[in-house]
Amino acid sequence: MYPTRTYMNELLNRMDHVFERMRILSRTRSFRKEEIEKIDYHLTEIMKILNQYN
Repeated sequence: MYPTRTYMNELLNRMDHVFERMRILSRTRSFRKEEIEKIDYHLTEIMKILNQYN
C-alpha cells in the first residue's frame, strides 16, 4: 500500500503545482482560446474519473 500512497501524494503535489502555475501565468499573460479549451478538456476528464467515487 505504501507505493500507492506515495504515488497519490506525488499526484496531489503535481495538481497543486498546476494550480499555482496557472494562477501565476494568468496574471502575466493571456491564454489563447485553444489553450483554455485544451486545459478545460483535461480537467473535465480528471473530474469524470474523480466523480466515479461519489
